[in-house]
Amino acid sequence: MGRVAVPAKMAQKLYELNANSCCVCKRTGVGLNLHHIDGDNSNTTEENLAVLCVNEHDAHHRPDKYTSLNHMDLSADRLRAYKTEWEEFVKECKKDEPQVLATINAFGTYENIVGMKIIFQWSDGKIVFERSYQQLDGDLDYWTDKAIEEVLRFGKNVKIVLINEPLKIEFCPNDKVSLSRTLDKPAARRVIANDWKEKSVATVYTNPEQASLAIVIFYNNEETMCMSIHRCGNKIMYTDYKGVKSAKVKKLKVRKQVKAYVEQILEKWGVKNVFYGTGNPDEPRLTNSCELPFCWEQNNYGSKKI
Repeated sequence: MGRVAVPAKMAQKLYELNANSCCVCKRTGVGLNLHHIDGDNSNTTEENLAVLCVNEHDAHHRPDKYTSLNHMDLSADRLRAYKTEWEEFVKECKKDEPQVLATINAFGTYENIVGMKIIFQWSDGKIVFERSYQQLDGDLDYWTDKAIEEVLRFGKNVKIVLINEPLKIEFCPNDKVSLSRTLDKPAARRVIANDWKEKSVATVYTNPEQASLAIVIFYNNEETMCMSIHRCGNKIMYTDYKGVKSAKVKKLKVRKQVKAYVEQILEKWGVKNVFYGTGNPDEPRLTNSCELPFCWEQNNYGSKKI
């Protein structure tokens, strides 16, 4: 069969589903083509048409003409994956509470920001695509305006998160691409949820016999974050989904030190509904606050009071 032209309404719908962007490189503001994924020009259906920019389209059809590029991996299956992933992302952005974020990384120092990157990510940290801005592109105000424009292009409800300090420019040792910092799943879940304060709950369980406690934070009855704190000699060990870190025991009472840290954690996560408990872990006794036993004031051998 011969080529079947793409109806105007179908073309317009596909461009809208792809935010007028190439589903492979995510570029916009350039010429776009509708590519027949299976190579059959008569199979003109929405499922078989991928939106490609002129560069990707040409490179796909003429890979031997682009020695610096390798588009041979754009098989039909790979193109379908690009199309599906991109259209799902664009659709998600338009929801009232999209499960995607725009994370902004600034590079340099507080005195000299040399570049900026906006990263679109899913709530689990997976990067969809990113844009970079450098000093040759304009000043910081220009970068900020362009980043906001990029977000609004997808949806007004996509939340923007700014990493709270300038980052060093680091590169992946394998492909030499600059590294990006995204929000991890627990933090992204908190930022995305508009009703976090109302529906988040924290439990703080204190072991009555050992210098240890556990904090678990739930949202919509699902566990979002879990961490434990225990004393090990003259160090306080904190373990959460990011790993383990420690702090030296301060001169002030250890229990006061740990209670202050627990309060900081709950404040950081913005949880107001907190339940404290101790005793039998299966049927804990509720308490009004974080009650720590005297063993926190002793070293591992229980022989020396701090």
